[in-house]
Amino acid sequence: MAPQMVMVVQPGLTQGMTTYPLVGGNLNSFNKPFSYNGHRDWSYGGCSCLSAPGTCLCACCFPCCTYAKTQSRVNHLMHQGIPHPSHGDSCTGDCCSYGILLFLGCPCFLGMGGRKNIRHRYHIDGGCCSDFFCTWCCVPCSLTQESREVSLEEHSFRR
Repeated sequence: MAPQMVMVVQPGLTQGMTTYPLVGGNLNSFNKPFSYNGHRDWSYGGCSCLSAPGTCLCACCFPCCTYAKTQSRVNHLMHQGIPHPSHGDSCTGDCCSYGILLFLGCPCFLGMGGRKNIRHRYHIDGGCCSDFFCTWCCVPCSLTQESREVSLEEHSFRR
């Protein structure tokens, strides 16, 4: 009878703790289906701005403030993981920049960057061209659609 060999093995390294960035609330409140590339459609259509008359009116009269507020809200959600306590800051550098570009007749160049940030956060289909044309064709519709998308996530915290 041959003696059995006993192997002694030291424990190996264990994987370190993985941390994930702050996610926030529900990023797809309406449970829109995702396409093959992992993206979905906007929760509200681009021309459905009149179904949110307050936001639409604000976007028509004060587009620079609406843009700045929406960007402030989405940035707060990204970095803090919770809704902005005062529902966004409207008097910021974003407001001034957007106002200057609006005066020059080309707010779409800054607007498409803000729209891109929101699309990436919520995994929404689109690209630079669609962002440009949406902000170029109708500033209030674009701003209202972006604001409503952020509002859905903020509302998911209150449920």
